[in-house]
Amino acid sequence: MTVPVYSPEVLRRFDAPGGAGPLFGGASVVRGAAGDFARGTRVEFHLRLDSGVISACRFQAYGCPHVIAAASWIAERAEGLEIGEPPAAFSALSVAEALEAPAEKLGPLLVVEDAFAAALAAGRERLR
Repeated sequence: MTVPVYSPEVLRRFDAPGGAGPLFGGASVVRGAAGDFARGTRVEFHLRLDSGVISACRFQAYGCPHVIAAASWIAERAEGLEIGEPPAAFSALSVAEALEAPAEKLGPLLVVEDAFAAALAAGRERLR
């Protein structure tokens, strides 16, 4: 059995995940989720919207350290973004590169990407 190797960025974010926890705020908050507990990865993003711009982003996640780190990475960078489609920098591949995650972690990181995309879609729906 091999012991997983984590980059310093993954370890830092796993130890102190910025943006972790729920976000409350009534009608100005939307949520998007992906994955499930039975498969080992579940992520939910909470976005507070102000005139179509993300003014706050939080997450709740269940998964490996890479999942927690990826959700934290996205949550910290989402504030100030317009509610449109997620930028390429938020794709699972881009996040994996930023966190120096191994290729076998791409599947769980796709769950993180899907959860963020679902939150953005909920935000666009709210603005209609």
